[in-house]
Amino acid sequence: MSWRLVVAGCAFPLVLGGCVVTRAGTLTKLPDGPKIPVTVAVKEESATVRGTNPKTGEALTGVLRVEHAEHPPGGLAPAPGGGPYIGLAPVPGGPVVMVFVGRLEGDRGTNLKCRLEVERRLRLRGRGVCRLADSEDQFPLYRLSFD
Repeated sequence: MSWRLVVAGCAFPLVLGGCVVTRAGTLTKLPDGPKIPVTVAVKEESATVRGTNPKTGEALTGVLRVEHAEHPPGGLAPAPGGGPYIGLAPVPGGPVVMVFVGRLEGDRGTNLKCRLEVERRLRLRGRGVCRLADSEDQFPLYRLSFD
C-alpha cells in the first residue's frame, strides 16, 4: 500500500473531526457588485468569515454557527401515495452537508445575515447567501462561496 494512501486515509478523519480548515472565497454583491475576497475557517460547530471590501476598505467579520445537524445530500422525499414531502432522500456516496447561519458585520456599518451550506468532503466546499440584517427586502443579495 502506498504511503500517500495511508497519509490521505489518516488525514481524512481529521478534516471531518475537529480541526480547523481554512479556505479562500468570495462575497459578491449581486447582480454586479464587487467581489470581496474572504477567508472562511470551518470548525466542527462554526465557520468564521473575514474579508475586506477592496472598493471601500470596510472590514467584514462574523461567526456563523451550525443551524442544522449534518444531513446527507438529497432532496425531499415524497410520502408514500404521493402525499406531502416528508424528509431527505439520501444520495449514496454524496457529500454530507452542514448548514451554518449568522451575521457578518462591517466596521463601517454593513450588517448582513447569512446562511451557508458546507459540503464535508476531502476538500470542503461552501455556498450561501447573505442579505441586509435589518431589512426584509430580498435585495441587495450577496453570494458567499469558497472551494
